[in-house]
Amino acid sequence: PGLDTPDKLVRKRRSQMPQECPVCHKVIHGAGKLPRHMRTHTGEKPFACQVCGVRFTRNDKLKIHMRKHTGERPYSCPNCSARFLHSYDLKNHLHLHTGARPYECHLCHKAFAKDDHLQRHLKGQ
Repeated sequence: PGLDTPDKLVRKRRSQMPQECPVCHKVIHGAGKLPRHMRTHTGEKPFACQVCGVRFTRNDKLKIHMRKHTGERPYSCPNCSARFLHSYDLKNHLHLHTGARPYECHLCHKAFAKDDHLQRHLKGQ
């Protein structure tokens, strides 16, 4: 009870109202995201690593950075013992087990398991 009251629906809609950046005019969706976006223009980096001092515009980026210091590797391969800092590294690694080659050269149609391998190939073409 009370989950769909008119007051809660109005509050939800208001928090999702898009805002336009006064500098670049990009439309920002979501409550509180405009101040975060504004840091891209001001260069402000309020989140500092207590270990090495590197600074970030976003707290979530600092948390990911901290994995380098803690050794945390939250993304584990279901097929072997490999563990990764980032989800995209696990995704790329899984191509080794599946044999998938999703990156195809538009010139010769040769396929690659990793995007950087395709990019290296394209530079040689």
